[in-house]
Amino acid sequence: MGALSRIFHSVVREKAEQPALLCGDRTVTYGELNAMANRIAADMASRGVVHGARCLIWAANSPELAATMLAAVQLGAIIVLVNDEAPATHFEHAANLTEPVIAVVAAQNLETARNTIDVPIVELAPPAGKAGPPQSLALVHDHEPASIFFTSGSTGLPKGVVQSHANLLAGCRMVAEHLGLRADDRILCPIPWSFDYGYGQFLSTILLGIAQVLPEARNSFAICDAITRHRPTIFAGLPSIFALLIRGISPIRETDLGSLRLVTNTGGKIAPAIFDELRTIFGHSDISLNYGMTETYRGAGLPVALTAQKPESVGYAYPGVSIAIIREDGTEAAPGELGEIVHRGTGVFLGYWGNPEATAKIRRPDPLWTQHGVDPPMAVFSGDLGWKDEDGLLYVKGRRDRLIKSMGVRVSPDEIESLIRKSGLVRDVAVVGVPHELMGEMVVAAITVEDQAETVVKALKGYARDTMSNFMQPRDYCVVDTFPLNPNGKPDLNEVRALFERKAA
Repeated sequence: MGALSRIFHSVVREKAEQPALLCGDRTVTYGELNAMANRIAADMASRGVVHGARCLIWAANSPELAATMLAAVQLGAIIVLVNDEAPATHFEHAANLTEPVIAVVAAQNLETARNTIDVPIVELAPPAGKAGPPQSLALVHDHEPASIFFTSGSTGLPKGVVQSHANLLAGCRMVAEHLGLRADDRILCPIPWSFDYGYGQFLSTILLGIAQVLPEARNSFAICDAITRHRPTIFAGLPSIFALLIRGISPIRETDLGSLRLVTNTGGKIAPAIFDELRTIFGHSDISLNYGMTETYRGAGLPVALTAQKPESVGYAYPGVSIAIIREDGTEAAPGELGEIVHRGTGVFLGYWGNPEATAKIRRPDPLWTQHGVDPPMAVFSGDLGWKDEDGLLYVKGRRDRLIKSMGVRVSPDEIESLIRKSGLVRDVAVVGVPHELMGEMVVAAITVEDQAETVVKALKGYARDTMSNFMQPRDYCVVDTFPLNPNGKPDLNEVRALFERKAA
C-alpha cells in the first residue's frame, strides 16, 4: 500500500474511538471513517477502480468526501478533486485531461455532470450496507502519483498538479514541525480540500491524527458556529476568509475565540488594515504566515515570534526545503536583490498531468547543484518574484506572468496593490492591465471601500501621483462591494479585467 493508506491505518489503530471530523451535530471517529472508506472502496472496485486509475470527485468538504478520497487511495487510484463551486467548464476540463474511470459528484452537481462528461457518475452519499472486510490494499510505490490538484486557472485553464504519496507525507510532517502541531489540536478548516492548503489540513487529519472541524456552510455565521460548538485550537484561513469575517456581516467579534491558539494564513497577503484587526480580534493567538504553491506543497513559513515585526515576510524555508532567488542569468541573487523564487528539495511536484510542455517550463534541474557526476534533482521555478533580506527571510513581490507592460515599461501589479493598501483609503484592491491602443496595457484597479466611493477615488488618484511613477499609476478605478473570486478563494483576475471591459463598453 502507499504511504497515505499505510499511515492512515496506523492512525486508525491508535485512535479508532477518537474524533476525526466534526461538522455541525456530526462527530465521525477514525474507526467510523475507516469503515465508511472500506464500504466505498468495495463499491468503487466493483465499478472498475484499480491501481493507477483516476477517480474524479466534484464535491464540498464532508465526511463522505473524506471517506471517498481514502477509498480511492486504498485501491491505489489517483484522486482528482474539483471544487464543488468550480464552473462546469473546469469539471469538464479535469475529466478530459485525466480520463477518469468514474466521477463521484455531489447531489447539486449531478445533472450538470451528466450533461457535461461521458464518464460513469456516482452520487456522493453515505455508503449503504454493513461494513464488509477491507479491500485488499494495492501495492503502491511511495513515489507514484497520489493526487492531481488544479491550479487556480486565473490566467487560463487550470493545470493538473501531480503529487506523490512521499511528497504529501513529507510536506505534511514538515509543516507540522514548523507549526508545532499537537495530537490534541483541532483544526478549523473552512477552506475547500480541493485547494492545496485545504488538502493540507485534510492530510493533517488522516496522517497525523489531528481532528478537523468543518463549518456546515461557507459563510461567517457557519464559521463562528463551528468555533463555538467544537472549540478548535487552530484556524486555517485565507485572506478572503479573514476579510469576510472582519469586514463582512459577521458575528466574529461576539464569538468566544478562547480555544484558538494559532491562526494560519496563505494564498496571498492580508490587506494591512484587515491584518491589524485580525491581530486585535485574535490577539491571544499566534499568527503564522506562510508561502507555497500547489506545485511545491509548502515552501516557507514565518516563525510566529516574528509576525508583529516582519508581517511583510513569509519567513524561512521549511525543513527539507531550500529557497533560492535566481537572477535572469541563472546565478543566485544577493540579499535584497529581486529575482525568481526557486523551490528546491521536499515537495517538488511530479509534473502537470498530460502537459509535458508546461511541466518543462517550471520543473527544471536545480540551478545551484554542484555535485559533479550526479544528475541534479528537479526544482520548481515558481514564476514568483521575491527577495531575501540579510537574515534570510523571504519576501514575495508578485508573479512574473502578471507583469503589466505600460507605455513600454514592465510594472508589477502586486507592487501597485501594496502601495494602494498602504494608503489606508481602501479595504482591499486588485490591479490588472487592460489592452490600450496607446499604452499597450493600461493599469486599472478594482477597489473595495468603506463608503464615500467618489471621495476615495479622488484621494487615491492624488495619492498615486505622489507615490508612484507615471507608468504605475492606475488610469481607472472600479468600486465593487466584493471581488469576484475563483474556486480557490483568490480574486479572479479575468473577472476583474472583465469589469473594466464592460465599463468601457
